[in-house]
Amino acid sequence: MKPKLLLFLPLFLLTFCLAEAKEITPADVAGRQIELCMIGDSITWANMGDCFRKETLKVLPNLAFIGTHTGRFGYSHAGEGGDNVRWGLKKRIHDKNRVPDARYYHLLMGVNDSAATRKDEDIPKYARLIADALKERVSVLLTRPTTEKVFLGTIFPCVHDHHPKESDEMKERYRLRDLTASKVNEYLRAEVPAEFKDKVVLVEYEKVLRPREDWKKIIRLHPRPEGYAVVGPILAGYIKKYAVPENKPLKNFGVEVTNLWDPEKNAMKPILQGWFLMSFDVKEVVDGHVSLKLQMVSEPHKGYKPYVKTVRIPAKPGDRVQFEFEGRNALVIQLEVQDLKGKIDRILVEKMRPSKKASIYGVGTYVDDKSPMSLGEKFVPVQ
Repeated sequence: MKPKLLLFLPLFLLTFCLAEAKEITPADVAGRQIELCMIGDSITWANMGDCFRKETLKVLPNLAFIGTHTGRFGYSHAGEGGDNVRWGLKKRIHDKNRVPDARYYHLLMGVNDSAATRKDEDIPKYARLIADALKERVSVLLTRPTTEKVFLGTIFPCVHDHHPKESDEMKERYRLRDLTASKVNEYLRAEVPAEFKDKVVLVEYEKVLRPREDWKKIIRLHPRPEGYAVVGPILAGYIKKYAVPENKPLKNFGVEVTNLWDPEKNAMKPILQGWFLMSFDVKEVVDGHVSLKLQMVSEPHKGYKPYVKTVRIPAKPGDRVQFEFEGRNALVIQLEVQDLKGKIDRILVEKMRPSKKASIYGVGTYVDDKSPMSLGEKFVPVQ
């Protein structure tokens, strides 16, 4: 009689119970996804940070990552490298171009703020400031009408990870940084459940990571892929327990795409740092190739050189070609095409998708239901 009990499970749960027997596809989760916007610093950010989403998605294939940035694997997020809670996030949390609306948020920050501590007696003071700032940012997210719950992460333990032979001064600074972050977590554990009730879920990373003998190798300051393979399932466990999937199955669905290219100006609209795809129709070639240079026209960060990328692609007239590039050296980037050799048309610049395949060509924002779709993307109905 036990097998018959499966008939009473909701369809989306039945699908995931059978995950080992059948590979999960976009059609299995469309309309039953959990929107998650991951807010953070470099730990959430684009390089190895996209492993965070990749590993979480392995456990919860019905996640839909929401964000204005895109990572190296094509998953959207709202992490920004080097950001802090007290100043950086305070400014951008009200800007929906940098922290978009979502049903659920994951907030993991504070390790950069904790770097301000220079002596042991200052640990409680800075930890108090960071914990209060985190709670204030959570309160802002809860004022958004779309927000159903915030998953607030305890700060990971950390050690310096840039140079194998650290100076004594650097070791001391990271010891204080780690202790301050740990003290922040103490405050959060004591205060968040009572202050926010069921609207905020405290995701316990530190208590799981710190007892591990290998945490200094896999977590460090910026986790290695094997570190994300540990923390991703931790987050997935909390989301599975406390988040509710949509319940509006979709037969016809696609992914919303925005073409960031402005044909009138022959330049890209301002974009946030991240990974992007450029695709176009080839009209004419030179020596069997089409080549161009993407040149930054916006101001780079102080101390950085303007971003330049040169590409030379084998092609013939009638081809549609693509290449990926990483927008960097400024938070907001605007690029233009220079030194074009050949003739191109119907240019599409878009946030890179997990398939790393270009979307069908369109203008403005539109829904693409023809190109390959991947788990982790937000699936929307086709009108």
